[in-house]
Amino acid sequence: MNEAFEKIGSRIRELRKACGLSQQSLAEKAGISYKYLGEVERGVGKLSVRVLLQIAGALRADASELLDVEKAESANLSKAKYFLSELPEKELAVVLDMMESLKRHSGE
Repeated sequence: MNEAFEKIGSRIRELRKACGLSQQSLAEKAGISYKYLGEVERGVGKLSVRVLLQIAGALRADASELLDVEKAESANLSKAKYFLSELPEKELAVVLDMMESLKRHSGE
């Protein structure tokens, strides 16, 4: 179809896999069919702004992160953001304390 759609689809696939999601589970979260998601990931499905926003929301990512492939975050950072966004506030506070402790000790 178009190189831009292929890049966007590839980025969606990369983030989906980094988050440990199957096509089926991401499609359900985004409110689209898994067959359509597969087409989008291959760059052959027409992607509307609405669907792009639905997919981004399901991945807990900014739509700009899916569009700007050159400046996109690493897959590990995207995965960390996804998992952190799923945590209850109390558990998130514990994780942040652990991260601060790691940062302090890595500088020694």
